[in-house]
Amino acid sequence: MVVALTRLADRPCVLVGQDRSRQTPGHELGPGALREARRGMRLAEELGLPLVTVIDTPGAELSARAEEGAIAPEIARCIATLASLRVPTVSVLLGQGCGGGALALFPARTVIAAEQAWLAPLPPEGASLIVFGDLEHAAELADRQRIRAVDLLADGFVQRLVPERADDTAAELAAAVVAEIGAALGEQSVGRAPETLSRQEIAG
Repeated sequence: MVVALTRLADRPCVLVGQDRSRQTPGHELGPGALREARRGMRLAEELGLPLVTVIDTPGAELSARAEEGAIAPEIARCIATLASLRVPTVSVLLGQGCGGGALALFPARTVIAAEQAWLAPLPPEGASLIVFGDLEHAAELADRQRIRAVDLLADGFVQRLVPERADDTAAELAAAVVAEIGAALGEQSVGRAPETLSRQEIAG
């Protein structure tokens, strides 16, 4: 888990997200990574900075060690902490959003999704195996569960969709996502209710 103080669209913020390059089998998000995510959330609150979470993960760690380390309660604590923050919050569903590792970073005030991203408690293949005993029904279950970004947008779980073209470079997609983050943070800063203002803002 990466926690960083940074600027996105010229706005200072706290960024929390997975280092996907290291999330290989045996290195899934475990309880320690989720505790680190919550530290990032608390840091944003303490500093009065917006929080941006980035989701692109095959899921949380599934092991006896993770269960013994309270992985399920840590997922719940992340969700509760993120949902109760008083600072502006944005979640970015960048690619694969699978399981508790994705859900733990999802419930922000504004959710942005790349057009090809998806979110589900289980991957469609796993759901197909459980329901039908095979992998052939994965696409059917994905349709029925409405896990794709366009479905999440239509159902109100996502507020902003970033188009993805086949010829887009990673840098072009990143720039488009950052622009949407900046717009979302700008809207939240203008629209915050009085009770969410900081002491410094009230005093000023």
